[in-house]
Amino acid sequence: MSATDKPSTPQPVWDSGLLGTWSLRSIRELNTDGTLLAEPYGRQPAGRLHYGPAHQVAVVIPGHADAPAVAYIGDYEADTTGLLRHVVRVGLPPFTEDQVRWARLDGDSLVLSTDRDGRRRTELRWARA
Repeated sequence: MSATDKPSTPQPVWDSGLLGTWSLRSIRELNTDGTLLAEPYGRQPAGRLHYGPAHQVAVVIPGHADAPAVAYIGDYEADTTGLLRHVVRVGLPPFTEDQVRWARLDGDSLVLSTDRDGRRRTELRWARA
């Protein structure tokens, strides 16, 4: 292993399911009761998300109408409750600070949410690519 290689760290069981590349299926803003408020990136948004084995993350989502483009790379940290932190190393504004999300794996789907169910939130739904 070279000095620039990062050793792989043990991952929580649910965290290992994140590894690989994901295609964006939807971005939805939801009210506290789960009703749809908006789809700021349209009904068929484009985007890719990648989680690497040494806890790397990369995200690209093109902008749409008034919604900004999302592009950043960095590392991620996961805890056993499903809380996921994307530690942004390089990102396009306004995505230059860490992004904290609640993650839920459901088969070949991944849902990242800005908050838990029962609160107003934005949910990003991804499918394994």
